[in-house]
Amino acid sequence: AVIAGRKGQVASIADDQQRVRENMKALKGSAEEKALLERYVRELNDQEDHVQSLRREIADLQQKRDAAQSALNLTIEALQMEVTL
Repeated sequence: AVIAGRKGQVASIADDQQRVRENMKALKGSAEEKALLERYVRELNDQEDHVQSLRREIADLQQKRDAAQSALNLTIEALQMEVTL
């Protein structure tokens, strides 16, 4: 559930970045272009940093989940061996 939530955040950021890029294209040649482009570039950079952080967190959570699953499998195997003895 946590991993799915983090992946949802990444998707939401991707959608927002698409909106920002479309806004940037629409500004071409306007007087407000420079100030808004600087703002959008900062926003995109912040979002990219957040996406990288989320991806690292997802990878860490997946690794922990896999380790827990392996430990559970070993425990189940040990219990099955005890039952057969």
